[in-house]
Amino acid sequence: MEQYKDEDDMIVMFTDSYDVIFLADRDEIVDNFRSTGANFLISAENYLWPDQSLDSQYPDIKGKKYLCSGMMMGYASTFWAILNYKEIENTYDDQLFYTHVYLDPEFRTRHKIQLDGTSKIFHNLHGAEREIDFGFGSKRVTNWEQGTRPQVLHGNGPTKISLNRFGNYHPKVFDPTIGNKGKCLICDEKEGTIDIEKTEELPTILTTMFITERTPFLDYFINKTFSQNYPTEKWHVRIYNRVWGHADHIQELVNYHVTNGEKKFASFKLMQPKETISKKLPELYQEGMQACLDLECGFYFVMDSVITLTSDEVLKDLVHWNRSVITTQLTQPGQYWSNFWGDVSKDGFYKRAPDYFNLVKRERQGLWNVAFVNHLVAIRSDVIRDQKVSYINSRYDDSNYDIGFNANARKNNVFLYMVNLKQHGHLKRMENYTSHRTHNDLWQIFTNPQDWKLTYIHPSFDEYLTKTRVEFPQPCPDVYHFPLLSKQFSWHIIHELESIPGDIFAGSGNNNDQRLAGGYENVPTVDVHFTQINFQQEWLKVLRDYVAPIQRRVFEGYSFHGHALLSFVVKYHEKGQRELRPHHDHSTFTTNTALNRQGIDYDGGGSYFIRQNCLVRDVDIGWTLMHPGRLTHYHEGKEITRGTRYILVSFNDP
Repeated sequence: MEQYKDEDDMIVMFTDSYDVIFLADRDEIVDNFRSTGANFLISAENYLWPDQSLDSQYPDIKGKKYLCSGMMMGYASTFWAILNYKEIENTYDDQLFYTHVYLDPEFRTRHKIQLDGTSKIFHNLHGAEREIDFGFGSKRVTNWEQGTRPQVLHGNGPTKISLNRFGNYHPKVFDPTIGNKGKCLICDEKEGTIDIEKTEELPTILTTMFITERTPFLDYFINKTFSQNYPTEKWHVRIYNRVWGHADHIQELVNYHVTNGEKKFASFKLMQPKETISKKLPELYQEGMQACLDLECGFYFVMDSVITLTSDEVLKDLVHWNRSVITTQLTQPGQYWSNFWGDVSKDGFYKRAPDYFNLVKRERQGLWNVAFVNHLVAIRSDVIRDQKVSYINSRYDDSNYDIGFNANARKNNVFLYMVNLKQHGHLKRMENYTSHRTHNDLWQIFTNPQDWKLTYIHPSFDEYLTKTRVEFPQPCPDVYHFPLLSKQFSWHIIHELESIPGDIFAGSGNNNDQRLAGGYENVPTVDVHFTQINFQQEWLKVLRDYVAPIQRRVFEGYSFHGHALLSFVVKYHEKGQRELRPHHDHSTFTTNTALNRQGIDYDGGGSYFIRQNCLVRDVDIGWTLMHPGRLTHYHEGKEITRGTRYILVSFNDP
């Protein structure tokens, strides 16, 4: 300042460097300063610090009366005079120094020193967060209590998270008044981002999948991760599994994709429970992150098995932003539970931010500086190398390793970002996942319905929701053909039934059938009723959610009532029941779904509709025939000549 000590017209501003946001341009700030009539203006706050004994010496002013030295401005000559008020040691408290300056009545008057008690220019958030309105209508932050529009915002004390939240909107960062979802005003900026369209600019990455608890739809999690669109020569992969019950299945998936498959990663390593179970969770996650430095990667991805990805571009999309720590928004479907928090309590746990619901419901879409991220996190290697992030935090127990990671990042001033411009996936619900069946995911339709659909509903099903009746295939009159179930469902339900100890099909195929209310079956089949494996309610949900919309399109004027007393898997075998005699079904309409392959798993077979003189034989796995059950569609099951045929039959609205 010494070189400017004689500059009476030069205006100098001083602010703290890392926790201040400028909300106005230079001209507006200068004009506001001149309008105060002060030669030197210092920001004010509600709390007296560091010497409370000086309270009685503070003059009464409008608004806040206590000095905060984090922001000040004035003429250079006055600033120089203040700095020379008295000699102090380098270790002397700066705020106490400026307090003594201000509390000297003669010096204060002579140099026209004022406090900005009404936030005309400066606003300190500590103790005054509730005075501030985001000012969306005016596009400016407003102090509603003082009727002013501050130009410089200071996140002093424990208000850094609040300051970051204001920084998500101002200055000219996000305008929620534009369009239905608001407008991110910085999201199209290229500066500082990585051009993901240029392979040569993509950094080397390490993705680490963590399976630390029993996980539904685990194969989808691993398969979708392996299918990400990223050059494998720049992609290292690690899997840390701590669940013995998943070990064999994970090894099978690894063999399919990596060992015997086409995925040739830069490096790959699988750690099974014998290597991981003895390590605490923070140590395991820290080890995974440290590997990024050993491999000289540019980004490290943490991927917990609770996530379900629905896009193949997630890795690239997060790398694009080139942020220190970033996630994409993932929520539990139909819930507000997400992988980010907008605020945290004093002990580092969840606290609802004012705009949390706006973000989690995607009413505002953009790039957000938040207080907590987990489950799918991209970490840039420089903050790992500089030891600014760590999973080791003695304040939290092992199960709260993610709380410790985020607390360490915030303490070291590492910004944590969440982007919700694209739908990349969601979070599964992990509670109450059973393990006593062979394919437990089949029973997850109520708990994780979106994952159930991704895994078990035919990938072409949605296309048929927009077709008209005449656009549906009709292999026979009023016999409609559409894709319902995936191949994986078909394989899983067959394997589930055949894996039950003993022969669950044994004892069926007779007229006397104690599984039925009347104890008698007129046209018996060798079958398993879904009531026998406690799958009836799950199947009813399939009928209501997926079959009913198709039924309404092809049988117009009728709406499925939601009943199906008899749903079952039929097994035709060359050494058992080979055919089924002509019959009507006890239903308003019937669905008949192929579970295996005609011409490969068996020969012959098929459904023959007698009155229509029409045979339907070559039905793909998961494809369903829907036809009236009574009166018009008298039919029979044609004889198989080789192998085993499985079909899933449902008598709907009996």
